[in-house]
Amino acid sequence: MLLKIPRMFDPWGGYSIIGFGDIILPGLLVTFALRYDWLANKRLKSGYFLGTMSAYGLGLLITYIALNLMDGHGQPALLYIVPFILGTLFVLGHKRGDLKTLWTTGEPERPCPHVRLQPQSSS
Repeated sequence: MLLKIPRMFDPWGGYSIIGFGDIILPGLLVTFALRYDWLANKRLKSGYFLGTMSAYGLGLLITYIALNLMDGHGQPALLYIVPFILGTLFVLGHKRGDLKTLWTTGEPERPCPHVRLQPQSSS
C-alpha cells in the first residue's frame, strides 16, 4: 500500500510515493511519546508528543527535498524520518531528565492519576 503525493512544479504531473511503513513505524514512536505524556500528566508544551510530531514533519520535508535534489530517484523515507524523531526524543529526554525512564521502563515513576490504588487487606 502506498500513498501518492503529486509533485509540485512537475510539467509531466508525476507523483512521489510514500509507503505505509514510513508512516506506521515512526507513528509507533510518536504514540509512545503521547502515551508517556498522558501517563506522566504532562501538558502539550512540556511533553514529548509535540516535539516528535514536529520532528516527523521535518523528516518528511527533508525527504521531499532530498527527492527533488536527486532528480526524482526514490529515497528511503525512514532514513530521514527516524533520526529526526529519535534525536528529538533523546535530546528532550536528556534535557528534561526523563531519558533513563523513557529508555528503561517507558512509563513515569508515579502511577497514572486516573488509577485508584486500593489498599490491600491482610487477612
